[in-house]
Amino acid sequence: MRVDTDNLPGVVMTVAVVGGLGWYLLQPERVSGVVGVEPGLGSTTPVLVGWTVASCTLIVGTALWWWGPIRLSRAQAVWHLSGPADRGPVLRAQRLRASMSALMGCLAVAVVASILDWSSAPALLGAGLVSAAALMTAASWRQHRSSDALFEHTDRRARRSVERLHRDVVAPDDGFIGAARLAVVTMDLGWLSTARVVRWELGNTRSRSRVLPLGRARACLSADLTRLRRRPGDLIVFAVVVAVGLAMSQTLYLTSIAPAVAAVLAYRAGCAMAGGLRRLTEEPALRRALGGSRVEITAVHSVVPVVAVLLWCGVASLTWHLSAVALVVVTIGSAVAVVRRATRPDLPFDAPVYVTGQGGAVQPLLLLAMARGPAAVVLTGLVATLIG
Repeated sequence: MRVDTDNLPGVVMTVAVVGGLGWYLLQPERVSGVVGVEPGLGSTTPVLVGWTVASCTLIVGTALWWWGPIRLSRAQAVWHLSGPADRGPVLRAQRLRASMSALMGCLAVAVVASILDWSSAPALLGAGLVSAAALMTAASWRQHRSSDALFEHTDRRARRSVERLHRDVVAPDDGFIGAARLAVVTMDLGWLSTARVVRWELGNTRSRSRVLPLGRARACLSADLTRLRRRPGDLIVFAVVVAVGLAMSQTLYLTSIAPAVAAVLAYRAGCAMAGGLRRLTEEPALRRALGGSRVEITAVHSVVPVVAVLLWCGVASLTWHLSAVALVVVTIGSAVAVVRRATRPDLPFDAPVYVTGQGGAVQPLLLLAMARGPAAVVLTGLVATLIG
C-alpha cells in the first residue's frame, strides 16, 4: 500500500491526532488508576514480560502469519519479478521492510507495557526485540515451507534461498492487499474478515458431505456446527479470547474499566463464532434457499455465537470480580451486539453525502450502519461500568 502526495497531509494529520490522544491517555498516572499488576504476585517484571510477549504474538504475529514477511501484489509479481533480472533484491527489501515493521510494532507494545512499571522497561524492550526476531523467523519458515509444498527444489540450499520462493507464496491471489486498502479507506475491518474466508475457501474446495438431521431448525444448527468444525481457526480465536480473560483476572487488577473490558472480550468471543450467521446475511440467496422465515433462520444461526458469549461470561463469573447485575448486563448486551454485527447488511456506500462548511464531507447513514454492533458494545460497557 502506498500513500501519494494528495493523501499525505491527511495521513500526517491523522498520525498527529492519534499520537496526541495516545500521549494524553497513556500517562502513567492515568494508566495506574485503572489497571496494574496484582500486588500478590510479587515482582511485576515477569508478569509484564509475559504480557509483552503474548501481546506481540497476538498483534504482530497474527499480522505476519496472515500477511507474510514477503508480500507483493499480483501485478508486481507479473510485471516486476517475471523478467530476466534478479528478483532477489526486491524480495530481500520486502523482508527487511517487514522486519522493521515487526520490530517497531513489538517495541511499541513493550513501551506501552512499560507504563505500568518503568523500572521493567529494559527487560520489556529486550522481550520485544526477542519476540520480533522469533516471529519473523517463524513467519519466514512458514513461507519457505509453503513454497516447498508447491514445487520441490533440487537442493537444500535452494530451499533457503529467497530468490527461489514461489510466486504464489510471495504474491498470493487471495485479495488481502485489496481488502487492506478497502479497510483503510472505508474504516471497516470486515473486508479483512471476508478476505480470510475467501482465502480459506480457496484452500478447502472439497469436504466430505454428511446427512443432516430432519427438521429445518435442527438441520441448520447442525450445518452451522459443521462449518465451525471445518474452520478450526474460529475455535482457536475463541480459545485465545478465553485465555486472555483468564490471564487478565489472575495477573492484572482492573478498577472502573473492568465491566467495559469484559463486554469487549465477550463481544469478541461471540464474533469469533458468528461466521455462519454472517455468511447467511451476506448471501441472501442462501437464506432463501433454506426456506422458512427470516426470523427463524436468524434465530437458529444465532445459537452458536450466543452460546459462545454465555460460555465466556460463565468463565468470567468465576474469575472476574463483577457484580451479578453487571454480569447480566454484559451477557445480554454482548449477545445483542454480536447478533447485530453479524446481521449487518451491506454498507450503504451510496448514502447521501453532506458537505460541511469547511469543505469536508460526511455520510451519516453510512456511519450509522458501520456502528451497528460496536455501538451496542460501547453502550453495554458504559451501563455495566455505571452499575459496577
